[in-house]
Amino acid sequence: MNSYMTKLMGGAVLASGMLAAGCHHGDGYSGHGDPCWPDRYANESRAAVVANFQPQVENGQILDQTVWNTHFEYSTDKLNGAGMDKLDQLARRRPHPDPRLFIQTARDIPYDPAKPEDYSSKRTDLDSKRVAAVQKYLSATLTGRAFPFDVQVHDPAVPGIETNPGVGPRVYVPSPGERAKGSGIPPLGIGGAAGAVGAAPAPAGPAAPASGGPGGSSTSSGPRM
Repeated sequence: MNSYMTKLMGGAVLASGMLAAGCHHGDGYSGHGDPCWPDRYANESRAAVVANFQPQVENGQILDQTVWNTHFEYSTDKLNGAGMDKLDQLARRRPHPDPRLFIQTARDIPYDPAKPEDYSSKRTDLDSKRVAAVQKYLSATLTGRAFPFDVQVHDPAVPGIETNPGVGPRVYVPSPGERAKGSGIPPLGIGGAAGAVGAAPAPAGPAAPASGGPGGSSTSSGPRM
C-alpha cells in the first residue's frame, strides 16, 4: 500500500511539473530563454503592423459618413438629389447605421473682402440650418424606425483622385450615378479632350490629280502603259 501511494504521489508531482512548463517545447533550452518564442513576438509584430492602419480606417469612416457641400443646393440648406441619396445610403447600413454623421462646414458662400465678419456668421448660420435639414430628412426617410443620429460639423479636405498635376481641375470627385455605374475618370487636361493643346496634326492624304485646261493633258500617279 505504501509503495502504491508513493508511486501515485510521484506521478502527481511529475504531472504538475509538466503542466507548469507552459510554452516549453522540450528543445533542451528550458530555463535558458523565452519559452513562448516565437509566438509572443509574432503577435506583437502583427499588432504593430495593424495599428498603423487603424487611423486610416477611422479617417475613411468619418469621410464616408460626411454630407458635403455638393449635397446641398448652392449656398442653401436644401438637399439635392445626391444629398438625399447619400442620407438614404447612410440610414440603410447593416446591421445598423453608424449614429455619427458629419456635415462639411459651408464653403459655398460668397466672400466679401469688405465684410469678412459676415462670412463667418453666414457660415455658422448655414451650418446650423443644414444640420436641421439633415435631421429632418432622416426622420422622414426612417418613418417607423427612429434612430438617434448625432450630426456634427467639421472641415475636412475634399477627397478625390488627382487626374493631371498642374492642369485643372486638380481633383475629380465622381457623382453617385458614376459610382453606381463604375465609370472611370474622364480624360482631363492636355491631350485628354478634342482640340487639346499640342495635338499632332492630321496626316496629309494623297495629292489630287492635276487636270489641265482645254486641250491639255492630265497627270496621273499610276504607271504608264
